[in-house]
Order: sequence, then structure tokens, then C-alpha cells
Amino acid sequence: MSNHRVIYSHAKTGIYPPQGYQFAINSTVTSKMDVETLQHFDVRDVIKLNVKSLEFFGYFCPDFTTTFKKVIYYTYALLFVGSMFVLFMVSEIINMVVVFGDIEKMTEASFLLLTHLVQALKLYVFVVHNSRVRRLINSLNREEFKPKNQQQYNLLMEDVQMSRILTKIFLIMCVATCVLWGVFPLLDKDGGEETTELPLSGWFPFDTQKSPIFECVYVYLTMGAMINGLANVSMDTFLSGIIMVISGQLKLLNNSFQNLKQKCTDTSLNHIEEGLIKNIVHHKNIIQFSENMTELFTTCIMGQFVVSVIIICITMFQMSLVSVISLQFLSMALYQGCMVLEIFLWCYYGNEVIIQSEKLTQSAYSCEWVGCSRNFGTNLLFFMARSQISLKLYAGGYFALSLETFMAIVKSSWSYFAVLNRVHSDQE
Repeated sequence: MSNHRVIYSHAKTGIYPPQGYQFAINSTVTSKMDVETLQHFDVRDVIKLNVKSLEFFGYFCPDFTTTFKKVIYYTYALLFVGSMFVLFMVSEIINMVVVFGDIEKMTEASFLLLTHLVQALKLYVFVVHNSRVRRLINSLNREEFKPKNQQQYNLLMEDVQMSRILTKIFLIMCVATCVLWGVFPLLDKDGGEETTELPLSGWFPFDTQKSPIFECVYVYLTMGAMINGLANVSMDTFLSGIIMVISGQLKLLNNSFQNLKQKCTDTSLNHIEEGLIKNIVHHKNIIQFSENMTELFTTCIMGQFVVSVIIICITMFQMSLVSVISLQFLSMALYQGCMVLEIFLWCYYGNEVIIQSEKLTQSAYSCEWVGCSRNFGTNLLFFMARSQISLKLYAGGYFALSLETFMAIVKSSWSYFAVLNRVHSDQE
């Protein structure tokens, strides 16, 4: 198996039913919630807000049925993304070449440029692999991923609500950061200076100090940073939502094993063995979905991890150069918070995937197997043996999404900041 996939085997055993095998939800699974409500639960609601945002910003083409609508959308996306993102990033790249050699100006020019470079990588996946991403999203609504009882329904609803809350918090932080970037040059003036600087660095083929060019560039930089930031946040929270789904499905599977006998209409061996097979199919679907997600986004996550080490370092350096009571410091602190929260969410929910997958063996053992048939015990033993290998999501095939990886990124950023600060002090 290639090293960019989740660590787990798809080795076939006799306990898997034929492909396409379906199970109906038993009408006695819950006394408080009808079967229809459970069957109509849409797991895609976890990332619904993120998908709508990406479609609005031109990053992800909706599932149109007519060619005309697709042409209109791609025309809109080309003009909007081209003017607000591509030109913005080109200006940053040229500016980096112009100021190369000056540490302060290079750090000022690079902290947002690096974010946009890895954002371009994410955009590439959503545009070029649009159909694959769409299939991944639609596969969330498969029968195996739906709740089987009220407790599982509540667990999924918690994920939906948490995903929406995190997305909204992230979006608000992004808007607040960009607003402060647009405001601080107007208010933070040293010594009562009359001139006002641009909120962000960039290169333009004309004199930006002349009016009304200055005002136009000022608005473009502020609005461009905000729009690009909101689109980037939508992609980041989309990924955290997908990882949250994997973690949530493992929670549901643990619950299914713990209540295996309770979900059956009676304690007959046929019903219990059918429930076991259903859980095994669910487990297989979780692994398959995890692999599909990893194949699509492993490079993006790896790129974000590498760039985040540099961005966190550079942002700390920029914060050390300004007054702690200035709006510029506050804006940089918010930006730093966005960068840290971004990778923390991926690592936190990736860590939850590991924890929940490690619980499967114990959950399977606690399914009241005593008194069941020999065949049931054999199948259960096979599953327990396989589940002892924890499910892990990898970035680039090397770094597991875990809290340990998150701490390694933060520690590395601090070490590089200390080196950069020392070099800057020696130059003064």
C-alpha cells in the first residue's frame, strides 16, 4: 500500500458480505425517534456551509445539470478568482523578488504570500479534481453512515453544530483580521505623520502614492485579503469537517458494537450475526472513505504543515517589531490565531480518529458475545484482530494528523523564530 494512504488493510475475509449488500434499519431501534427521521438524516450537513461558501467564491463548481450554467459559473469564477486571487498573488511574488535581501521587508512580504501559495494548491484540488471531491461529498450520505438510533443521531447532530460553529468563528476571525489590516495604517501613525501607508505589501507597475490610485489600491488590498482569507477558511474548515465525519463515524461504530444485542428484535443468532456483519461493512466504508479523502488532500495538508511552521515563525517575528498596544499588533495576533487554529483543528480531529479507532477492539469485545454461535465468535475475533491497528490519517505519507504533530509544528516554529530574531539582532 502506498504510504500516503491510511494505515489499514483491505484484506478480504469471509466475514464481509457481497458488495452492495444492504441492511434496513430495524424499526425497534428506538422508541423516541421514528425510522424515517434516521434514514433521512444527511451527513453532508456537516460541511454544507463550507461547500456553499466555496461555490460562492468560485472555488468549487456546483453540481449543475446543464452545460450553459457551468459555462456561466466558470466565467464568473475565472474573472473573480483571477482578479482577486491570482493577480493578488502575482503582486506578492514580484514584491518578494524586489525586496529580497532585507529581512524585515521579506518577512513582511512573505507571511501572507506563503498562505496564498498553499491556498493555490488547495484551489488546484477543488478545480482540477472537482468531480472526485463531489463524489467524496456525496458518499457521505451512504446508508452505512446514517444514524441507527437516537443516541447516534445526537452524536451526528453535535458534529453538525460544532462544524458550523467552528466555521463561523474562523470566518469572523478572518474578517476581523482583515478589517484591522485596513484600519491600522489610518490610526497607527508614528509621530503624527501625515502620510498613510498601504495596509499590505505588494508590487504594482504604477505609482501607488498618487490619488486616486492610492485609494483604489488600498481598497483592493484590503478586500482582496478578506475575500481570499474567507475562501481559504472555507477550504480549511471543509477539511476539518471531513476529518470530523471520520471521527464521528468511528464513534457511531463503537456505539453500534456496544449495543449490538439491543439493536436486534430478539436475541436469535441470525439477528445478532446480521448486526455484526453490518458493523463490519460500516467499518470497511469508513476505511474506504478515509483513503479517498487522504488521496485527494494529503499533499494540501502536507504543504500546509510545512508552510505553517514558517508562517507562525514569521508572524511572531513581525509581532516583535511593533508595539503591543497598536492595532497592527492586534491584527497580527488574530492572524497568528487563525494559522494556529487551522492546523490545530486538523490535528485534533485526526487525533480523535486515532482514539476512536483504538476503542473498537474493546467495544467489539463488550458486545455481549457470550452464548453466541462459534461462527459469530470467529468473525468477531477476526474483526478485533484487524481493529487493533489504529486508523491514522497522514499528511504526505509521513506526518500523522495528531496532537503530537501539532506540538512538533509549534515547537519548530518557535525554534526558527529564535534563529530569525538572532540574525535580525546581529544585522542591527
